[in-house]
Amino acid sequence: MKKRKIIAVSGARSDYDLLFSVYNKLDKDPEIEFKIVITGPNLSDNYGYTGGNIEEDGFQIAGKIFNLVDSSQKIGRIISIGLQIPSLANLLNQEKPDIVIVAGDREESITVTMSCAYLDIPVAHFFGGDIAKDGNIDNSVRYAASKFAHIHFPTLEEHKKTLLKLGEDDWRIHVIGNPALDRIKEIPLLSKDKIFSNLNVEAKQISNYSVLIQHPIITQVEQQSNHIKITLEALLNADGHYFINFPNSDAGSHEIIKAYRSYAENHPEKFTLFQNINRVDYINLLRSADFLIGNSSSGIVEVASLGLAAINVGERQKGRLHGDNVIFVDNNIEEILNAIDRVRNDHHFRSKVKLKINPYGDGSSADKAVAVLKKIDLNSDLIYKNITY
Repeated sequence: MKKRKIIAVSGARSDYDLLFSVYNKLDKDPEIEFKIVITGPNLSDNYGYTGGNIEEDGFQIAGKIFNLVDSSQKIGRIISIGLQIPSLANLLNQEKPDIVIVAGDREESITVTMSCAYLDIPVAHFFGGDIAKDGNIDNSVRYAASKFAHIHFPTLEEHKKTLLKLGEDDWRIHVIGNPALDRIKEIPLLSKDKIFSNLNVEAKQISNYSVLIQHPIITQVEQQSNHIKITLEALLNADGHYFINFPNSDAGSHEIIKAYRSYAENHPEKFTLFQNINRVDYINLLRSADFLIGNSSSGIVEVASLGLAAINVGERQKGRLHGDNVIFVDNNIEEILNAIDRVRNDHHFRSKVKLKINPYGDGSSADKAVAVLKKIDLNSDLIYKNITY
């Protein structure tokens, strides 16, 4: 029997981490030929060359597409998209996969789904139908990708309803939860000493710590330098040590990185900066942390399963479904410090967080996705789409 050939496209550490459990199951399935295309910030040394994690995990690499225009200007992201399309289209045309996988709302989600639509290649899109009321371009990209995609793997029933409102066929939509929670269950528990050894910070005198990940918002590029300094100044005046992971590559990231480097250099007793923390160390770092702060989707989707509080700073992620572990604050030092005090001293809030109730799933998403990818009929009904209204 001919193996079903499936190719995934990964542009950043975030989508790879989220879908690793799906990729791993596909790779081990004897009925599947699985490969990954690495592109975007994954291939940038300035963001820790996170594509190296994919290579180290042993997946077969279908190709590498170097397209990132590493700029803090908005136009850089547009040019990156334009550079990615011809290389991606040529690679997919040569590989001729049966299905292509892509996730989320970054550049590759639109380039992959559009290229596959023109090449008559079925594409499965993860995390469609999600809604963030932060005014970011990601919403439009996510919706556009959903319209090009042939198979949908939304996280929640609410997201399915959004896809139906967009005119997508019910039979194309498979609600599976979030596969990131699968990997959290699979990652072995490491001691704090082992984590610190892995991160080469065992020499620092760190008793309690938290984690900071703050990404830029493309509609607020001019304010990023001020916003990140507000967060860092608040943390400078709060107890504990803070491990910082680099932001994504969106416009405004250079200003955030510049501030990170300055504060980590001037206050090494307070801040430790990393370009990229690998997934095993990252999850274990969170397991022993006081809280996660910034505006990463990790705070919305993942850390509730770890019984960890998340302080979301600013507009990014607003409007998304979240657990009782999340506190939203504005870019304001006093609000941030009040939230930290609540996380540490509000016993009612802490008791809710410890329940580990996560609305995004139970850690069994990958099996559901793989079952669909293996069995779905690859025919003209799947490829040729019509709006349902």
